[in-house]
Amino acid sequence: MAAPVAQDIDSAVTLAALLAPGDDRGRWSERRAATVVGYVRDVKAGGVETANCFAKTPDHRDTHIELVTDPQDGGQLPLIVEVTPWWRRHAAGRGSHWSTDSLRSLLLGRSVRVTGWLLFDTEHERQAENTAPGRAGNWRATAWELHPVTGVEVPAHSP
Repeated sequence: MAAPVAQDIDSAVTLAALLAPGDDRGRWSERRAATVVGYVRDVKAGGVETANCFAKTPDHRDTHIELVTDPQDGGQLPLIVEVTPWWRRHAAGRGSHWSTDSLRSLLLGRSVRVTGWLLFDTEHERQAENTAPGRAGNWRATAWELHPVTGVEVPAHSP
């Protein structure tokens, strides 16, 4: 999948809009991309998922980055954005290190600008507050993601 170009970006998609409560299944389009700004609360290797043929080694699994609007609000459910193995290799070819460990070291606790394609992750629909409100064990605000992430920037003013 190619990186999005300017006309692919839906400017209505912000972190706050993605995290807004309510059933959001039809709120966005998977034919569009977005650029969002938020704080990185966590960076970790994704689980064993169908998207990566149930790969077991971290290098062959997605990297999950949790974005929140307020770094001080530990109870806020995050937006998940995912770096795929393909985009990790693509970034390496441009001299950027997008391993899970490198991204954790670079991004954790900082404000970032992330660009990627919108994806409604049906595998996690029952674990998102917007599509399974009040369900015990919800660990994300929405099943929408930026997946794959195609760009990550740390603004100059970022802490």
